[in-house]
Amino acid sequence: MSDVPANTNKATLISGDNHEFEVDEAVAMDFGTIKTFFDENPDASMEPIPLPNVSSKYLSTIIDYCKFHLALRARDHSSAADDETKAYHEELVKPLDNESMMELALAAHYLDVKDMVDVISQGIADRIKNKSVEYARELFGIENDYTPEEEAELRAQYEWAFEGVDPDED
Repeated sequence: MSDVPANTNKATLISGDNHEFEVDEAVAMDFGTIKTFFDENPDASMEPIPLPNVSSKYLSTIIDYCKFHLALRARDHSSAADDETKAYHEELVKPLDNESMMELALAAHYLDVKDMVDVISQGIADRIKNKSVEYARELFGIENDYTPEEEAELRAQYEWAFEGVDPDED
């Protein structure tokens, strides 16, 4: 989408794997991390900004997300825009495997792109809905610290919570 407001000021972002991205300042300021830095340091120059915790793959996705939303904010707010946003969010999350979704969530969180964190978090929630405890443990890398006896006791005590669980598929 190329409806991003024209802005002559540019910012250079450097991903953790040393790829440079030149973006409009408005896009960079959509990253809460960068906006906060410049709000707190108004005399700071727009030198290249290293983002060591974000790979180029995910930085590119986050930049596209911010461009889309900047362009959308520049237009009228209507139900058509809401539908367009919903479709964009679905297409953002749908092709991601679980690992990519987790990495993108971490990158968006690091950059403080709150709306994107919410979208990805909802995608993760949708993926674990009605899934087993084992599936959620594997997805989040959580080690089971219950003994088999403790787990059996909890499963018996809260049997209702384990009813209607979908098969564990990715």
